[in-house]
Amino acid sequence: MIKLIVSDMDGTLLNDEKKMPEGFYALLPRLKEKGIRFVVASGRQYPSLKRDFAEHIRDVTVIAENGAFVVQDGKELYFKGMSHEQICHCLQAIRTLDKVEPLLCAKYCGYTESPELYDVLVSPKFHYDMELVENLYDEREGVTKVSMVEYGGKGAHDCYVKLLPLLTDEMTLVESGGECLDTGLKGVTKGRAVAELQKMWNITPEETAVFGDQFNDVEMFTQAAYSYAMENAPEEVKKKARFIAGDNNKGAVVDVIKALTGLH
Repeated sequence: MIKLIVSDMDGTLLNDEKKMPEGFYALLPRLKEKGIRFVVASGRQYPSLKRDFAEHIRDVTVIAENGAFVVQDGKELYFKGMSHEQICHCLQAIRTLDKVEPLLCAKYCGYTESPELYDVLVSPKFHYDMELVENLYDEREGVTKVSMVEYGGKGAHDCYVKLLPLLTDEMTLVESGGECLDTGLKGVTKGRAVAELQKMWNITPEETAVFGDQFNDVEMFTQAAYSYAMENAPEEVKKKARFIAGDNNKGAVVDVIKALTGLH
């Protein structure tokens, strides 16, 4: 019996226009009635995810920032932040690359020096809480990761190959989208956060289903007997999952959840 469902957001639960699939909000209270917990696990910040769920936020647990920040019913369950030294090292490494823009991600706010990136992230498509700053190297509390956006057309993977050797052993690097990379602390992953929630709630991998489409979702697959990569996922991501779900633009996550739980 499924007791826990975990889903990534962009490219997985959401369609390419960043909208929820039809019928999803109506499904949340029905899952809750059956004793099935729903968790959203994203590389995005908590305020952005909270807006996506609006009045339904109390029906979900949120794993934000690739597992560094977990919130349930407005209460912080878990947080793992970066030191100022680690932040500066990641910024310096990112700035050795051409045509990239760094971004600091914290528990409740993001920081950028770029007016263009600021405008994109506060737009209705992402609706981030952002602050435009003069210097990303200034010390700030609650920073979970240092991200970067590539705007030269080469994509994130080319930057990944160049950036990985520049990071220390205590840091990780994951591709979180076509043009996006996230640096973070080693051991801080969506999968680790899912494992902590399973332990807290006494739920086994055999009672867990997860959905994802990117490399930052792969660690979650090992925590679930029912691991689904989306049809639009890279082939290397699909190989890590046990099953392939359908098209994120056609509400595939909702369809699979209904099939697994018997809710129609």
